[in-house]
Amino acid sequence: MTTGDSPGARLHIVVPYRDRESHLRQFVPWVSAYFDRLVPRIDYRVTIVEQEAGLPFNRGALKNAGFLLGEGNSDYTCLHDVDYLPVDADYSWADCPTPILWYGAEQRPVAPGRSDRKVTTNLESTMGGALLMPNAVMRQVDGYSNAFWGWGYEDFDFSLRIRARRIPTGRRKGRFQPLDHDNDGFTTDAAPSPISLVNRSVFQELWAGGKIPAGDGLSNLSFDLLDRRPCDDGTAGAQGRWEINRVRFNHRPRPDQSAADAAHKAPGNG
Repeated sequence: MTTGDSPGARLHIVVPYRDRESHLRQFVPWVSAYFDRLVPRIDYRVTIVEQEAGLPFNRGALKNAGFLLGEGNSDYTCLHDVDYLPVDADYSWADCPTPILWYGAEQRPVAPGRSDRKVTTNLESTMGGALLMPNAVMRQVDGYSNAFWGWGYEDFDFSLRIRARRIPTGRRKGRFQPLDHDNDGFTTDAAPSPISLVNRSVFQELWAGGKIPAGDGLSNLSFDLLDRRPCDDGTAGAQGRWEINRVRFNHRPRPDQSAADAAHKAPGNG
């Protein structure tokens, strides 16, 4: 297993997280062991950014918070979901936005054990799963929108922020082991969930004027760091590299986002 040329580049892996303890227990030792085997080695750190309970999950804002927490000690960032484990993927320096997720993401179940329906990912265009970003480019696009609470559209909005500025992008066809979980973007019939429909409206409103939305991203994110602690599970080679940071955001979802998210998570709904 080898990586591309990345002399001296420091990688910061940011993992947005809440209520996925079983996935995190697999992710930490797996990724630690994966990076231990890389030749040449990559100087990396990992920040698990955990959102406190009480509000709908805000994946984009968590990625922004994680980026800000590690920006000063890194050269590029990998925005990484906790439910994808690398099998053969290239995390070396990328000089432009570069998704590295491919094999393993083609189809995912909407509700494992409760539905046989699956959703298909457009691998040619997706910016989700595992994305390498030079820190300077992350700043150039102002990071992710903070407006998407619950599920959906933060990755689509982010890709449009990049493409609207005509920033070149790359793509590496990495192989990953996916970890199954309920997909909040869909019902058990694979129809769009209530929160997905609301966030589609949020996305359409943000881009309705045909201009790149301004003032929504790294530049206006406000959060409190509630606590930080090591997160290495005692894994050999992981000590000092892994940290979990619990944060509280100082902005709130729209009422329709809160209502739709609650409706989707209500007992018996799906």
